[in-house]
Amino acid sequence: MTKVDIKLSAGYLQVICRLIRRKLPGSLVIREITIILFCRLSAGYQLIGQLKVIGVNNVIDYNKKLPQEDEHIEYKTSKNAFPKDAWETISAFMNTDGGVLVLGIEEIKGHQFMIAGVHDSQNIKDEFWSSINNKSVLSYNGFKNSDIKTIRTDTTEVIQIQVREAPDSEKPVFLRGDERQAYVRNGATDAKARGESLMTLVRLSRDNLDTKVLPNYGIDDLSENSIQDYKSMLVKRETYRYYTNYPLEKFLRGIGVLSKDYDNNGKIGVTAGGLLFFGLNNSILHAFPNFQLDYFDKSHPEHDRWSRRISSIEEDLNIFSFFRRTEEALLANTPGNFEMDRNGQRIDTFGSMAVALREGLINMLMHADYFGESPLVVNNLTKYYEFQNPGKMKIPSNEFFTTNNSSTRNPIISKLFIQMGIGERAGHGGEKIYESAVTNHFRQPEIRTDLKGTQLTIWKVDYAESFGGKDINKRERAVLKAIVSSRRPGLSHKEIETQTQLSRSRVTTALNSLILKQILVVSGRGPSTRYGLPQTNEQIIAQAQAIPDMLRQLMSTNKNSKSKK
Repeated sequence: MTKVDIKLSAGYLQVICRLIRRKLPGSLVIREITIILFCRLSAGYQLIGQLKVIGVNNVIDYNKKLPQEDEHIEYKTSKNAFPKDAWETISAFMNTDGGVLVLGIEEIKGHQFMIAGVHDSQNIKDEFWSSINNKSVLSYNGFKNSDIKTIRTDTTEVIQIQVREAPDSEKPVFLRGDERQAYVRNGATDAKARGESLMTLVRLSRDNLDTKVLPNYGIDDLSENSIQDYKSMLVKRETYRYYTNYPLEKFLRGIGVLSKDYDNNGKIGVTAGGLLFFGLNNSILHAFPNFQLDYFDKSHPEHDRWSRRISSIEEDLNIFSFFRRTEEALLANTPGNFEMDRNGQRIDTFGSMAVALREGLINMLMHADYFGESPLVVNNLTKYYEFQNPGKMKIPSNEFFTTNNSSTRNPIISKLFIQMGIGERAGHGGEKIYESAVTNHFRQPEIRTDLKGTQLTIWKVDYAESFGGKDINKRERAVLKAIVSSRRPGLSHKEIETQTQLSRSRVTTALNSLILKQILVVSGRGPSTRYGLPQTNEQIIAQAQAIPDMLRQLMSTNKNSKSKK
């Protein structure tokens, strides 16, 4: 999104905010919630320029102190030729999360860097372009002309190369025609992809990990109870009622659990996804020795470890039985918020949180790399839920809450969930999770993913309450709560003083500290200065996408409450 787009969008949204107050029909609660959503969105566009940009969009000001090298930034000294070790960095960036490679930067001491410049930028760029199309140098070329730039500083020139993460189908990206010469980015260093990290890259390139027919496995390796429970659920749906009188083997072939081994002897056998979904635990462990599913309820601080555990280590659980047990446990402890309309009727938002947790659980189980070494873990903590699984996401993490595109490495497992009727909106799970946070005024969800795995965090408290006593002090919390509870895009200094009853100097001290900790952002100047919550581009887009569905739900609720009178 360009600066022009942001400016125009913010202007349109401000106009909409004013129109809504005068024109929107319906109950007071619908008008007010709509105003909050649109005005928050408008504020997001205004504040976006204040945010730190990371990854391949990293903007470096070469006339100021250079940022440290990290997982997304690498500096190389280069006078007249393209440095040979830069190819290792390019491979690492492409295999990991992308980044920016800058030529003409010298390390002086203690991880401090200075601009040394390049002497012949055109020659270096020509060398780069002549090499990049040679498969014996790099196995994949994803560069565009605009990705490599000569940047003029106050005294010299540097070359900046933007390196995007390679598509999963092209991984691992390797050097010198040797797959063993693939690199990954670990912090600020390039490391050879070995062992599990190399195998992870290879598996990332495949979209059918669970379709393989496992030799020597049969129906006797599957849980009869799990299959019967699943079939009972399935035949209640009109679409799958024809399965009612199917014999067992025909039913299992129909749902993808059994399949012909097309790659070998052509015999019927159990698919990897079918075994994981319905298998007896001991049978699963023979094929997947690291298979482990855990749910921990750690939401009660009085317990040293956890108050409840559901584990495939302790019980004979497969994906299906773990899903049912864990979903029940999550929904039993789901926090429910209520809005009140102008007639005093409660608008129940419990449903949105239940949907979010179910989507989080399904996302973890559908998209995990079951060939990996780590367990799948759900943690129910005091302030948030955490879903962890091995396997890097197949879509960029910054698109998870905003896209309806879905890519899975486990088509059999995905199909089995979809047939249950709980994964029909495949690809929309992230949107539903984000929508729940907006509906309940909770802190916005977060997702992180790398070669080691994926972690999704769904909060059950608002932004102010999400920080512990070690993060912020009492005055900072009071200031933060004033901004959060206002449900407005930002507050002025004077408004915060009024809300908190703190003196001007104490509010200033608290605000400066919160801004330094990147908990708040500031926009505007002078009397127009406002203090608000940070938002990324993706969060702004997610809010925009959540608005139509939320308005439909609110208006439906309003209509139903009127019809009951």
